[in-house]
Amino acid sequence: MMSKIFTLLGPYAMEASSLLLTFLETQLCISLFARNLKRRRFFLLRILFFEALGISLFYGLAIYNTHAGTLLSRLLCYLAITAFCLLYTIGIFHGSLEDTLIVFCSGEVTHQLVGKLYPLIQNLLGINDKATISLFHPSVADIQGWEWILFFLYHIVAYVLISRFLHPKASLRRDKETTRGIALLSVNVVFTINVLVCVSRTFEGDNLLLSITIKTFVIALCSVILVFCSGIFSQNEKSHQLEVLQQLWKQDQAQYESVKASMDAISLKCHDLKHILCRIENKLNQEEINQLRNAISVYDSRVKTGNDVLDVVLSEKNLVCTNQGIQFCTMVDGSLLSFLTPVQTYSIFGNIMDNAIEAVQKVPEELRIISLNCHRTSGGIVIEESNYFDGNPILADGTITTTKSDQARHGYGIKSIKYIARQYGGNIETTIQENMFFLRVFFPTEE
Repeated sequence: MMSKIFTLLGPYAMEASSLLLTFLETQLCISLFARNLKRRRFFLLRILFFEALGISLFYGLAIYNTHAGTLLSRLLCYLAITAFCLLYTIGIFHGSLEDTLIVFCSGEVTHQLVGKLYPLIQNLLGINDKATISLFHPSVADIQGWEWILFFLYHIVAYVLISRFLHPKASLRRDKETTRGIALLSVNVVFTINVLVCVSRTFEGDNLLLSITIKTFVIALCSVILVFCSGIFSQNEKSHQLEVLQQLWKQDQAQYESVKASMDAISLKCHDLKHILCRIENKLNQEEINQLRNAISVYDSRVKTGNDVLDVVLSEKNLVCTNQGIQFCTMVDGSLLSFLTPVQTYSIFGNIMDNAIEAVQKVPEELRIISLNCHRTSGGIVIEESNYFDGNPILADGTITTTKSDQARHGYGIKSIKYIARQYGGNIETTIQENMFFLRVFFPTEE
């Protein structure tokens, strides 16, 4: 069957089949990396269309390269295959330009890396990779059927393993730095890899040492590009998290100013009410006087820590705890935290208390206790908080699963605290003991 096809295609059959195989292997790599991209409508029909179009294109390229027979003609052929692979990626999968280019680059580089690693192994075993695909026999005439199976199995397994560990885990979020990095990466992959591979292929047969050196360099370059692809996602995610944190800090700034104004207004009203009560208490019985005094004391109970910002946030949270039947025990020396900015102070303690209040709301009334203290210890300053929780799973960053409607931003409280602590060389630790949650924030200080 194959001999009839090769006879039908004539003297261009071998070149056309080589180009087609290159496309099919690259197509497989791209598809493996695109597992998180959405498939376009009529997915299978689109694949069949590209296969048919590819066969026609590669046969034409085979005719051109066979007659031209130059390094430039071969380079143009491989650039055409690369462009066709990019067109395939765009035509088959639906995603942003950045995501599509990352998938395309990862697939292209993986194909080149795996394609160079196998012949490198052959060269290290003393076998000419241009003469045979075997790892055991130097002559193509001695190849056994199982060696073909091993050859194709190696490529498929290598493609799957690399794509499994390095494929994009999420979509990229657009920003100028990411777009610039991907554009640079795409140009590097399209031109550098193709030019390098085509030129090196010409000189690989000169001697074994040169062949091994060239293949090793290409493999190293491809590995660096794959790591760079993975690094783009990591950096993009970090940039996004920092952007969210900055937005939250702006909200904290506005919230702090609003809460401070409210607490000041409440204090003023409580002061006025006390004077009014003094003037009318002779008209009330003792029970009514006690009820009014208790009501005023609830709203006039300002926490004093030696830090004005901390006084505001803890007084606010103390009022919330009182209204929700939560026992709030605090022993905080706010003067130790004067090195923090007002927003940092509000963000740290606001997030600690918000998470704790949410957690204890789900436990029996007798367990609704929050303990918070801040003190100096050997080598630094420590903020410690503990509370009961209902036993729900703890997330990787130490937060308890939330019931809040804003699920997307849940967990950024701990991230915000961690980011601020690291700015001062500190750290954050979370531990669980049965149904108790413990949080510890450490800031080192110079002795």
